[in-house]
Amino acid sequence: MAFQFDNPYWLLLFLPGLVGIVLYALRIQRPINYEQRSLLGVRTFIVICLVTAIAGLQVMVPQQGVSTVFVVDRSDSVSKQENEMVLKLKEAVKSKQEDDQFAVIAAGKNAEVELSLQKETRAISGFHTIVEPGHTGLSNGLRLGGSLLSAGDRGRVVLLSDGNETTGNAVQQAGFLKQQGIRVDVLPVEPRYGEDVAVETAEISPSLYVGETASLTVIVKSNIEANSRIRVYEDNRIIGDQRVEVRKGSNEYAFEVNVEEPGFHQYRAEILSDKDTITENNETFTISEVKGTPRVLVVEGTGGEGANLTTALKSTEMQVETIQPELLPTNLAAYLQYKTIVFANVSATKVTQKQMDLIHSAVKDFGTGFIMTGGDNSFGLGGYFKTPIEKVLPVEMDLKGKKELPSLGMVIVLDRSGSMSGYKLQLAKEAAARSVELLRDKDTLGFIAFDDRPWQIIDTKPIANKKKAMGKVRSITAGGGTEIFTSLDLAYQQLKPLKLQRKHIILLTDGQSATNSDYLTTIENGKEDNITLSTVAIGSDADGILLEELAGAGGGRYYDVQDASTIPSILSRETVLTTRTYIENDPFYPKVIQGNEWQHHFAEGMPEMNAYVATTPKSRAETALVSGKEDPILTSWQYGLGRSIAWSSDLKGEWSGEWPSWDNWATFWNDLVTWTFPKYENQVYEIEKNIEGDQVKILIDSKGKSSLPLKATIVDNNGREQEPKVKATAPGKYEVDFTGSPGVYSVQLSEMSGDNVTSMFKTGIAVPYSDEYRIKPVNTQKLREIAEAGGGVVLSSPEQAFERNLANSYLVQSISHWLLFLAFALFFLDVAIRRFGFAPLSRFVDRKEQKLKEESTRQKQKSTAMQQLKHASKTRTKREKKPGDENSIENKPVQQKQRVTEKMTEQPVRKVSQKKKTSELSKEERMNRLLNAKNKRKL
Repeated sequence: MAFQFDNPYWLLLFLPGLVGIVLYALRIQRPINYEQRSLLGVRTFIVICLVTAIAGLQVMVPQQGVSTVFVVDRSDSVSKQENEMVLKLKEAVKSKQEDDQFAVIAAGKNAEVELSLQKETRAISGFHTIVEPGHTGLSNGLRLGGSLLSAGDRGRVVLLSDGNETTGNAVQQAGFLKQQGIRVDVLPVEPRYGEDVAVETAEISPSLYVGETASLTVIVKSNIEANSRIRVYEDNRIIGDQRVEVRKGSNEYAFEVNVEEPGFHQYRAEILSDKDTITENNETFTISEVKGTPRVLVVEGTGGEGANLTTALKSTEMQVETIQPELLPTNLAAYLQYKTIVFANVSATKVTQKQMDLIHSAVKDFGTGFIMTGGDNSFGLGGYFKTPIEKVLPVEMDLKGKKELPSLGMVIVLDRSGSMSGYKLQLAKEAAARSVELLRDKDTLGFIAFDDRPWQIIDTKPIANKKKAMGKVRSITAGGGTEIFTSLDLAYQQLKPLKLQRKHIILLTDGQSATNSDYLTTIENGKEDNITLSTVAIGSDADGILLEELAGAGGGRYYDVQDASTIPSILSRETVLTTRTYIENDPFYPKVIQGNEWQHHFAEGMPEMNAYVATTPKSRAETALVSGKEDPILTSWQYGLGRSIAWSSDLKGEWSGEWPSWDNWATFWNDLVTWTFPKYENQVYEIEKNIEGDQVKILIDSKGKSSLPLKATIVDNNGREQEPKVKATAPGKYEVDFTGSPGVYSVQLSEMSGDNVTSMFKTGIAVPYSDEYRIKPVNTQKLREIAEAGGGVVLSSPEQAFERNLANSYLVQSISHWLLFLAFALFFLDVAIRRFGFAPLSRFVDRKEQKLKEESTRQKQKSTAMQQLKHASKTRTKREKKPGDENSIENKPVQQKQRVTEKMTEQPVRKVSQKKKTSELSKEERMNRLLNAKNKRKL
């Protein structure tokens, strides 16, 4: 056992403590009595206890056993070696001694404890924890392994890995463990790969021009010879498809790319091979920005809806692309090719939730423009209430009760059978809740859910509490089978007696039901009471033929839903069409609101307009044209980084009248469209990316052109916004960090002056698949560096894991608290001595001495009495020998003889027990009497 001090400099306090003790000793009067000597000793011990406690006195107990933590690499690169690593662990554990202990850590991207520290040898049959195998984070495993070892353990960490680290810094972490007194050894594991053909990289120039022919180079790496097929995509369009003979090693292939469209383009290269065993490395991405004429995307609800706009824009040399809503892109990069997106009378029921989210992100985060034009399938009539597109627009779909609307009764009949469980039912419930929100408080609502029988969720009566009704709708759960007719017939029965101007039923189902029920009779009888029916078939399993027939007979609309995300838009549209008259069809001349930037187009007047869709402008929106009823015709605003416009009349001329043939039509729409273009400055940054595992770092350098704060927006191809961390490293230099999986990310950089954006820069980042899936041998160099940094070696066999070649380790236990406790105890003893002295102890000693003296006196008296008795006995014996003596004992009766004997015996004792006079006492006896009297007075 040894001792050490945690803060040895505090031992210098012994100097003033020693001075204090010496001064106290000098002040003591001579001669020093017992009490003063005791106080001096107690105070000396108090000083020793306090100083050593403050200095942190610790007891060091040497440790004998070895504690070994095995960190096992369980990433995908060594997944085929898992059984071999289990055998190595078993071999190592067999070699441990009785007082050794071990633990096992599994490491992928993260690290988990497989077995905690224990001395008992347990059979290791395999691994049971779950780690992310797509990356190798050895540093995380080492950190967790080191945390299992306490300061008193003779500890080491043994790393089993191929050394191909993809995230973190294991060398640095091993150095940290060495500083903590923990040794790091490594045991190499040779990776074992199956037959694999991988796309290593795809490269194209990051900046291109329209009309240019570029070269896309694809590098393929393989460990076999195989017949394969390489495909190259520009965005989602195949631009190259080639069969190749892949050789072992590295293979290079070139593809020509004809650059036709400006904007950001995503290029993807993939390889297909029958012998391939790893699919994660079969594709990679790259991007390029093509400069040229601005592109505008016009989406037509029906063919020809946007023809007049397309003609006008092309006359100003803009590049315009026209598509149907069914062909809208499903990745963000495709939308960022366009400066502006125009919806020409497009129904929300034809646009999926994902497509709406991507358009919303393109406008808000990347400054892409957006314009919606009117028609019978746009705005509120199109079902855009509470959608991402409504957020982008400067107008709201609801009319906010501006008009006197007809009385309404609506019943929603919703399928809750088992097949609707999950995503479909969740969307259907949300759609129904939106419909409730669109209704007025005095409207009548009923809600029936059905499986094999009807369930009345909301009674058919005027809405009393919208929030309560929406809560009931959202509480529905999935049930059993499907039986439609009973529930549909119940809805008709509930609406039939009501005195309302409009009565409507919406039926949603994804299944089939018996068709022998008399649906048509029920529907025909309902039409006599002004009841209409719309149906929604969800998925391919629904009885579309029956539902379409029912909607046709019921005077409503039939919706064939293949993407469940459109259900909310469908119900919103149905509710709007039933509840409100949105179309204003009285011809009028729009009025100009002064102060807008387009008023110069109307200086010489404007054509008459026939009709428009009624909307409500948002509070921050600017209205340039209004109708005679003060409804907005042309409204604009800034949304995020983008700009949007709402034109509530159409483009064909059916509603807008003579506007398409107006002389200023082309210049007017050119101004509107260009106003929505992203306002990118010529500020160009140098961009460099650094990828470590799934951590992406973007290095940005403005080359001294700017030092304003920078805001970064990063969105993946599915429209999911990342959470980047932006920090300035120097004037005009920045770092942007985010976590990314393989794919293409759009990056928007905005210079900020306060809350205002002064300039924007758009780029893209392609993140390849993890290095985990690249064919690599064991990285002996990295393993050696880890061992050296950790003060260990590269082991040649598992048995070396418990070798006792570690530095001595001690279990350190602080005893400062015990020293403080002792100091306090001695302090109270010091107080007691000074307050009471040693009087109680003296009294106790005096009583003992007195008792001993009294006992001695009694013994002496008894001895004297015995001597006197013997002398008297001898004298009587002599007397008894004289014959004829009357006083002789022999001549007396027996009883008398006995009494005489007793008297003779007692007489000397009584004489002895009598007190002596003071003058007769010796000097010693007088002193004893005085001490006894003094002690009695103290008591």
